[in-house]
Amino acid sequence: MSEVTPIRMPKWGLSMQEGAIVEWCKAQGDTIAEGDDLVDIETSKITNVCESPAAGVLRRIVAQPGETLPVGALIGVLAASVTPEAEIDAYIADFQANFTPEESAEADGAGLATTMVEAAGRTLRVARLGPEEGTPVVLIHGYSGDLNNWMFNIEELAARNPVIALDLPGHGGSTKDVGDGSLRTLADSVGATLDVLAVSRAHLVGHSLGAAVAARLAADRPGLAASLTLIAPAGLSASPISEEFLIGVIEAQRAKDLRPVLELLLADPAAVTKDMLDDMIKFKRLDGVEEALSALRDRMIEGHDAASLRADLAKIPSALVIASREDRIVGAPDEAALPAGFTVAWIAGAGHMPHLEKSGEVNALLAGQVGGA
Repeated sequence: MSEVTPIRMPKWGLSMQEGAIVEWCKAQGDTIAEGDDLVDIETSKITNVCESPAAGVLRRIVAQPGETLPVGALIGVLAASVTPEAEIDAYIADFQANFTPEESAEADGAGLATTMVEAAGRTLRVARLGPEEGTPVVLIHGYSGDLNNWMFNIEELAARNPVIALDLPGHGGSTKDVGDGSLRTLADSVGATLDVLAVSRAHLVGHSLGAAVAARLAADRPGLAASLTLIAPAGLSASPISEEFLIGVIEAQRAKDLRPVLELLLADPAAVTKDMLDDMIKFKRLDGVEEALSALRDRMIEGHDAASLRADLAKIPSALVIASREDRIVGAPDEAALPAGFTVAWIAGAGHMPHLEKSGEVNALLAGQVGGA
C-alpha cells in the first residue's frame, strides 16, 4: 500500500479532550507542504489552526465544519496523487474501525498536578511536569492570565526538561496580595518560590507582564537564568501598554463587554471562545482579584518599573525575544534599543499571544533555547 498520512484531531494541552472543526483552510485535492495551515479547530479554551503534519495531497477531508471529534480522531488524509482511491478508502475504514478515544484526564488521574507553595509571606500555585532531573523551565504568565496560558507549550517542554508553571500573585490560584504591585515585588515572589523549590538555576520563560517579571528576576539574580525567553514582553516597546486592555479587563462585568477587550489579545478575534470569556468573568468575581489587578494596572500605566527594567537589561548577558509586529497590547519591541545579547524572533500572523496562536513556531524556538540542559 502507498504511504498514507493521517491528519488527526490535535491535543493542545493536558485538559483538551475534543475539538470542533471550524473551517478548512485547504480544499480536497490541494497540494500541501509540511507546516501549512490546514484547518481551524475550536477547543473549550481557544480557536487555533492545525498545521499539516507532512507534505502531500489532501486526498480526503473526513471531518466537516461543525463536527466535534475526540483528540486523535481522523479528520483528513494526506497521500500522493497517484495513490488509488481504493487505498484511501481502505485506510480510512481501517482507522475508524480500530480507533479508540483516549481516556479523559479526570478518569485516569493524569493532568497537570498543582501544589501551593508558601514563600516570603505569599502563597503561589505551582504546577510541575516532566522529568525530575535537568535544568527546569519556569513559565511565568501575563497580566490577568494564569498557568493554563501555557497549555499549548508545557507538554512539549516537559518531554525534555522539568517544567515549573506558576500563578503570579493576584492571579489564578495564588494569593491576591500583590503588595505595591511593582515588578520587583512580583519577581521577588517568584524568586522566593524557586528558593523553596530548591531551584538555583532555570530557563526563565515569561509572557507579557510575566516576561517583564522574568527579566527583572534575571537582572536582580545573576546566575539564576540558564536562558531567558521573553514572549510579547511588556515594557520593551517604544509605545505604551494598551490602557484600553488594562482598564477594560477590570471594568467589564459581562461577557459581551469583555469580548472586545479579549479580542485585542489575538490576531484573529474569532479565536476568543465563550469558555475563555466565562473563565475570566468567574475569576474577576473572586475576592481580591479586582483590587490586585487594579494595583498592577496602575503600576504598568505609570511606567516607572518598565523604565527601570530597561535601564537594567544590560545586566542580562543574553535573551530571546519572541514578538509580533501586530501586537495590540504591548506593541512591537524596539529592537534597536535592546542590548547586544538580545535577539528578536518575529512571529507572523499572531497578536499578543504567539505561544497560543502560533504554538508550533514558538515551541520550536523554546526547544532551541532550553535544549536538554
